[in-house]
Amino acid sequence: MEAVDHSEAEKTVKEFDETKAGVKGIVDSGVTKIPRMFIHPLEDLQQNNMDHDLRVPMIDLKGLDQSPERRKEVIHQISKAAEAWGFFQIVNHGVPLDVMEEVLKSVRRFHEQPHEAKVEWYSRDFTKKVNYFSNGDLKASTPADWRDTLSCNCQFLEDESNFQALPRVCRFLNLNTSKILVP
Repeated sequence: MEAVDHSEAEKTVKEFDETKAGVKGIVDSGVTKIPRMFIHPLEDLQQNNMDHDLRVPMIDLKGLDQSPERRKEVIHQISKAAEAWGFFQIVNHGVPLDVMEEVLKSVRRFHEQPHEAKVEWYSRDFTKKVNYFSNGDLKASTPADWRDTLSCNCQFLEDESNFQALPRVCRFLNLNTSKILVP
């Protein structure tokens, strides 16, 4: 494995983050080669592929409200999946398909905007209600992940007056109720 110049790596990571353009900014710039900061060592990739069952955990919420035992079981499944994978798929959650589709469209609209429209949302201040960032744990010592994230603190959405804090392209109306829904 090649020796890494950490001062150069730190400079590269800092410059990347200061652009506030994220991975999409790299793609939009016309780059034809993946920047070194995103390249994971081959031995790490091979080891990761051999050590994991690559099925995303699926958690079924059916019957969640039927008994304390079922609720406890679901909470355990969520905890286990979050710890092992960091994400999971939920089924039988009651969210209508049209709402889920609109959420995906709204997030896609956000990410497909020009850099200038997204830069105001770019922040590593995770106390904010809404954040746009690339790599939550961006460090010079480890390869970065090829992803940008739009994060929303769901607790603040319990108060409908907070919906205005969302990027405008992420807001949409439920046509059945005329209520603003959010991703």
